[in-house]
Amino acid sequence: MAGPQTVQASLGRVGLPAPVAELAARQWDVVVVGGGHNGLTVAAYLARAGRSVLVLEARPQLGGAATLQRPFTDDRFLVSPCAYVVGLLHPAVVTELELGRHGFDLTLIDPTLWCPFPDGTSLAVFADADRTTAQVAALAPDDVRGYLAYEALFARLRRILRCGPRDTWVGPSPDRAELAELFADDPEGLDVLLHRSIADVVEQHVRDERLRALHGQGVIGTWAGPRDPGTAGVHAMHAMGTLADGRWGYVRGGTGRVSFALADAARAHGAMLASGVEVGAIEPGTGVRLVGGELIRATTVVSNADPQRTTALCLAGGADAVPLAWRERVDAWRSSSPVLKINCALGRLPRFSAAVDPDLPHRAMVTITSGIDATQAAFARATAGQPAPAWAEVYFPSRYDPSVAPPGSHVMSVFAQYVPYSLADGTWDTRRDDIADAALAEVARFAPDVLDCVVEREVLGPPDIEARIGLTGGHIFQGDCLPDQIWERRFAPRTDMPGLYLCGAATHPGGSVIGVNGRNAADAVLAELSP
Repeated sequence: MAGPQTVQASLGRVGLPAPVAELAARQWDVVVVGGGHNGLTVAAYLARAGRSVLVLEARPQLGGAATLQRPFTDDRFLVSPCAYVVGLLHPAVVTELELGRHGFDLTLIDPTLWCPFPDGTSLAVFADADRTTAQVAALAPDDVRGYLAYEALFARLRRILRCGPRDTWVGPSPDRAELAELFADDPEGLDVLLHRSIADVVEQHVRDERLRALHGQGVIGTWAGPRDPGTAGVHAMHAMGTLADGRWGYVRGGTGRVSFALADAARAHGAMLASGVEVGAIEPGTGVRLVGGELIRATTVVSNADPQRTTALCLAGGADAVPLAWRERVDAWRSSSPVLKINCALGRLPRFSAAVDPDLPHRAMVTITSGIDATQAAFARATAGQPAPAWAEVYFPSRYDPSVAPPGSHVMSVFAQYVPYSLADGTWDTRRDDIADAALAEVARFAPDVLDCVVEREVLGPPDIEARIGLTGGHIFQGDCLPDQIWERRFAPRTDMPGLYLCGAATHPGGSVIGVNGRNAADAVLAELSP
């Protein structure tokens, strides 16, 4: 049984709050399937509203893709295996659930981006606009105006969609007609949001090929290349955070601390949390059945699982419960992940050749790229089943937060694209290390000693993330956030099955550590349950 310690103290390993027989003997208002950060968010809000809530997580540890692990020989290394930075977490979730009181503490990254180039130059993007302008002017003086217009374009989208009369991430998504109305005076903004490729937008604004390294922000976690339509909207989404005006940061103690803070908030409001309890079937209107056969009765079931896995659980509970139209929509949902994640324990920080200030890269999000065409070609190879991790983001959270590594040591996170789920030659079990070597070789082009710094590493391809986290296709966003799967074309909390709701990243507004997906689901449930 779980002791009285906080979820933070147990790193999400809460166990059972009571014997399964006792949990099954109760009638719950809501059972939440899956203890990822959105599932914990919905539980906290529903418990705060006075509902009896039980969260069931199959794995021994809460957090889903936003958790903490000790994968290395020295267990003083704390790794956030999938989610690694926070920038889109909704401020309302932070304040309303008092996450600061439960251990949430964010340190903002500055510079927000640092990119080295083969010619030995580099670009740093700072929170201070004047410092960034000076960087651009030193690199490509003729592109200063275009760069500033590019940044202003995405800041404008954030103001219209998040800071206007309505925060469009809260509640039901605006449809295409409503979006057109919001952008009535800004047709360029609407075109960027819904149609254009990130390559097209970048190339319109800047001519220097080095500055065009900014294209990577349009393909993060997306099965598409930078020249594919709609990728500008992916960048727009990732630039839309209002917690710190679009900036990103590290959670002190590791990204999983967000989930643990949400879990402690949920428990403080009376929710019961159980880990190591696997749901075998969902029976909408009745509850859920555990793999051991026990029925947990609940008026409402909220699934933090992705639509494919939620539907499979419903089918396990009786195929008649799943309408054909729903199954067809779920079958058409795209969840192919392009992401290779490498978590590294470092004996020391690597040295980047292009860094005038040797410490600058370690404070930034480091972008590794050979340009737009190289990234597009890497995607083309991946679609043919060939791993091509040519583009990457590299992070050093221990530079800001020494608590995640032993004294003098560090943690490095590599987020690389593109790799396919299924390989044309060989399998992930036979090629996992070779693929990781290829990704680190790209980093070594700019940090030649990086391999000497790596003490141990953990390599996660799409099948590994699927197996470990339960995300179909290993997709960290539960499906691409391209225009045909975003806004009103993302899933709503209410499903076609009465009494069943979704709260995960496949729902509006999309994937990342956002939390408002869970808040929206709680509002939908409460509207249904209210007299």
